[in-house]
Amino acid sequence: MKDSRWNRRRFLQGAGTVALALPMLESLWPKTAFAQANRHRFLAVMRAGNGVVQQSNEHGERFWPREVGAISAEVLRTGNADRATSELADYADKLLMVKRVRLPFARNSCGHSEAIVQVLTAMPHTGGTANNPLSHGKSVDWHIAERVQPGVDPLVFMTAPTSSYIANAMSWSAPQQRSSVETSPRTAYMRMMGLSTAPPEVQQLVANRRKSVNDLVRDQMRDLLAQPQLSTRDRNRLDQHFSAVRDMELQASCDLDAGQAGAINALNSPTSNDNREAAARQFADLIAWAFNCRLNHVATLQIGTGNDDTQYTINNVKLPRFHQISHRIYSDGSEGQPIPDAIELHHQIDRLQLRLYRHLLYASPYGGTLLDDSVACWTNDLGDGVAHNASITPWIIAGSGGGTLRTGQVIDHQQKPVNLVLNTLLNGVGLRKGDGSPTNNFGDPSLEQGVVNNSLLG
Repeated sequence: MKDSRWNRRRFLQGAGTVALALPMLESLWPKTAFAQANRHRFLAVMRAGNGVVQQSNEHGERFWPREVGAISAEVLRTGNADRATSELADYADKLLMVKRVRLPFARNSCGHSEAIVQVLTAMPHTGGTANNPLSHGKSVDWHIAERVQPGVDPLVFMTAPTSSYIANAMSWSAPQQRSSVETSPRTAYMRMMGLSTAPPEVQQLVANRRKSVNDLVRDQMRDLLAQPQLSTRDRNRLDQHFSAVRDMELQASCDLDAGQAGAINALNSPTSNDNREAAARQFADLIAWAFNCRLNHVATLQIGTGNDDTQYTINNVKLPRFHQISHRIYSDGSEGQPIPDAIELHHQIDRLQLRLYRHLLYASPYGGTLLDDSVACWTNDLGDGVAHNASITPWIIAGSGGGTLRTGQVIDHQQKPVNLVLNTLLNGVGLRKGDGSPTNNFGDPSLEQGVVNNSLLG
């Protein structure tokens, strides 16, 4: 564009170092460029750990619907109300559930660490230790980001301390290059809004909700709204955007009680046990907001560490550490006192995890859903907790990718490798081979090529 003030690749500047990201404005964007941007789609992946309660050597099925094939809201709510996936009934027609996906490469040390590395890479792990696994290849989020939005790194979020055992290990920018991960929604928001380098007093005003970022760029907003070529549609979008920024600030900032005037540290501790669930929802809101504003096209959200040790609260009761529940004993190893009703507790955590995923599907500051022209996934890097079985991992894909994916069905992947799922995702975000045929070759070249059977339309 001739006027760099309205360049979509830049930010609306104000208050010195403060920046406000803008939505896509059709009337201020060259037609050819807007058409190109509009073809881009979005991918979000939410990952849980420790496996799910599904059919395996240790227990019966409590996760998947009873039958493969077509699903509907009624099917999930009635005949499968006792299954964890019934939590997603409202989105049944938009879901592609893929059961029994295999992480193909041998695990010689720690099942958790060597499984999580493969989830988005379909590559072997190499070097490192049980606490520090290394991927042999790039993960699919980086592959997409480099193709769809060159120069913009994917969003990489995690609801656990980076100092934990097996911390961030899902996103890889290159072989043996672990992605930097953000664990604070507030810090991520400050960076995304261009506030990272703003004076501390400005950050604090925004964080404490005494001042909105909108207030800091009021003059620039008036200048933009005064542009004669701005269409009514774009004026409405800007109005919605400025309102959404304020709403998102309220959700992403910390809630300070009047009597907690010096407790900034505690409130800035989203990785502390009792704040992790709230942090997951805030990260989901940030992902949806970033997608709606086209600030980013790819995001991953890792719930917990490789062996998630969160003590989740269900029905107002704080449970034992999740990793121990998945082992069914009060131990992180193979010996310990049994945890009463451990299978039921694990099932309830599965439901909680899918409710977090449901929040991601619903999240949108503009009142719509994340599923418009995008693909949002949920997965677990283990199939079950006790055996650490990585040959029956679950994948749930929501959204048709602009009519690319066949949704409203449950598919038995029959323990075929995860690269076929990743190829399906690449097609879902519009990335095809040079000749226009479906992408079928992501991941390690030793693996069979293709996509998930019956996953693509046309």
